[in-house]
Order: sequence, then C-alpha cells, then structure tokens
Amino acid sequence: MEEELKINGKALYTTKGAAREYGRIGCNFYTGCPNGCEYCYLKRGAPSKLLGGTEVRLKKCFKDEADAELQFCKELLKWYDQCKKYGIFLSFTTDPLIFETRELTRQAIINALFNDVPVYILTKDASFINDECGFMVWMDNILIPSRDLVHFGFTLTGRDDFEPNASKNADRIKAMRKMARKGFPTFASIEPVIDWKSAERMVEESLPWCDHYKLGLRSGVGRKYYNMAESVSAVDRIIRMCEENSRTIYLKESTRKLLQRVYVPRAFRQMLTHTVDMDGNRITNNNP
Repeated sequence: MEEELKINGKALYTTKGAAREYGRIGCNFYTGCPNGCEYCYLKRGAPSKLLGGTEVRLKKCFKDEADAELQFCKELLKWYDQCKKYGIFLSFTTDPLIFETRELTRQAIINALFNDVPVYILTKDASFINDECGFMVWMDNILIPSRDLVHFGFTLTGRDDFEPNASKNADRIKAMRKMARKGFPTFASIEPVIDWKSAERMVEESLPWCDHYKLGLRSGVGRKYYNMAESVSAVDRIIRMCEENSRTIYLKESTRKLLQRVYVPRAFRQMLTHTVDMDGNRITNNNP
C-alpha cells in the first residue's frame, strides 16, 4: 500500500494531481513567473491571481528570504524521513533558477545536501550556468559523491515561440550538457507536447546528456488536438530512443490516457514495460 504523505508547511507540502508526477514533496518560496509561456497554468483563471501571474514575489507567509530559509530548514527536519526517501521538488509556482529566485534555491540545495536529502530542480532558464561568481561556484564546490543528490531538470518543448521570455530550448540543452559533465543527474520534462515533431527532436538532441524523461500532454486543449496515429507512432519512437540509449522514461497520466484510447489492455501493459513509474521503478506486466 502506498504511503500517505501529509506535509503542510510554509515551504514544503505534499503535492497532488499532475504535480505529484514530478515530485511527492514540493517546495515553493516564490509565486509568479516571467517566462511568459502561452500554455502556463499560472496565467489562466483563478491560479493567475493566487499564484502570482508573471510578477515574482516571495510568498506572503515568509517575512523575508532569511525567514524562508529558516522555515525550510525547520520543515526539512520535521519531515526528514519522508524528504530523504522521496526528495524535494522545486518548484511549481515559479522558475527556481531565474535570477530572482536562484539564491534561495541555492540555499535550499545546500541545506538539503547537509542532510543527505535529494533535490529535484525543474527550469526553463539556462543563464544560471554563467553565474560563475554565485550559483555555479557553489555547485562546483559540491563534492562529487554528493552531486548524485542534486537533479537538474529542463523543460524541453522545442517551441521557443510558445515560451517568449524563457531561455531558448537549444540553450537549455547546452546547460543540461554542462551539468551532466559536472556529474549531476539530469532529467527532461517533455511537457507539454505542443507538437510531436518538436517533442521527438528535443529527446533526440538531449539524449547524450539526459538520464530520464517525463512525457506529458498539453492541458486545456480539445480531444482532437492530438492525431491518434501520429501520437502512437511518436511515443513508440521516443520510447525506443530512450531504451536504445539506456535512458528511462515516465509516461505521465495524460499521455497514458491518450494511448489507452487505441491500445487493447494487454498491448498497453506490454508497452508500459518499456517505461518506469513516477518513482523511477521499472514497470512489469504484474504491476502496470
């Protein structure tokens, strides 16, 4: 039976829904993101007011950045066993490596490492690799055995036109390459799939530097947005690319639901055996 997590701190919390497929324990210090992605849920409806829209602000529950770090440390110790087991994911309400948020992200990484807690960072920013006097000097000081705990993830859609203020996708792959060469684990979020040609290209171009992929679809679009024959062929090719290059891939629920419309149950379960679950465990026919 799956463990039930109940974490409800100011910084740390138990994730739900689609967010849970990235990390069971999330950490948010800020709200708002300036990347300006057309598909971003932070820009739509109620979440745009609650989560800050495009303006980056420290969450109101924190007095200042020092207080945010203090609360993070307290909560890390309070829920230490769960954090050590599942790791901490940054961030769902902003980009954790843009200039405005980078310093507090660095503090979170360092404090987590002092306690041997894994950290997962997902970004569309590539400029942090040029921060040689700040963020990167600290990353370079992390002992090589401890670097396995710091996972650098990059959202790769292949569509810069949908992400006008974010780093170019090509630059994100270059940043991934640099962090991989430094010995940090890497992952890619191929989500949302805006079109399958771009998604496949992002997987192909990042394969030498990426350890793990998450493949998810675009939300808020009609049922006919994805051509079924094209989708099935593209997912098959992406899975084969990952398998042939000893990379792992997790199909998010949105992708699995799409494929279930055309696969018979037995074939669907067989297809999943070439993928992993959200915790990175290989899926078997007995446990789909």
